[in-house]
Amino acid sequence: MEVILQKDYPSLGFVGERVKVKAGYARNFLIPKGIALEASSRRAKELEHKLAGILAKKRRLKAQAEELARRMSEGGALIFELKAGEKGKSFGAISARDISDRLRELGFEVERKQVKLSEPLKSGGIFKVPVKLHSEVEAELEVKVEVVVPKKGKEEEGKEEKAAKGKRKKGKKAEAKGGEKRKKAGESKKGERRAQEKRSGKSDKKSAKGSRGDKAAGVKEAKSKEETSKVEAKES
Repeated sequence: MEVILQKDYPSLGFVGERVKVKAGYARNFLIPKGIALEASSRRAKELEHKLAGILAKKRRLKAQAEELARRMSEGGALIFELKAGEKGKSFGAISARDISDRLRELGFEVERKQVKLSEPLKSGGIFKVPVKLHSEVEAELEVKVEVVVPKKGKEEEGKEEKAAKGKRKKGKKAEAKGGEKRKKAGESKKGERRAQEKRSGKSDKKSAKGSRGDKAAGVKEAKSKEETSKVEAKES
């Protein structure tokens, strides 16, 4: 069904505009609430009379919208703050609702849907945001976003300093333990080398004794053979 808007209705359009909607929505809500009028040729005379009033209202609202746009532009930029972490990464974003809420605080009756923000503002800078005030009037709003890194309080700084001291103490303890372990490991290796040297010395002594014993046995055997030869020579 085609209807003519008698009032500005952001989700559909502005006064005097013809829009198509579902018949049930028009009959049960828009027409009873006086938001729209059925654009039917069967009611041509009534429609013509009402349309004249609607168009007059539209011209009046256009003039008001132009005045509103002028006041908004003269009011300067809307300033918002975004909190950020230590690395500069911002948290959250500035949405169309945030902008419309701020405008209402300043006395400008603007709905969220009239703020034509393509996506939320997530970084610092100056942005131009269009605001649809009328079917023929659009204001360009300047929005300034400042990224703020919260300053650390004395208590927080004290906690960080305490934590840093704790880390340094742990590091020193770990270093001391490591030194003790290295010292013990060195002493253990020295002990092993000494034991090995002792075992090696004993083995060398045994080897030397065995060698001397073998030599003595050889000498005895040679003497025995020599004596046997002498005896045999005498007998012959």
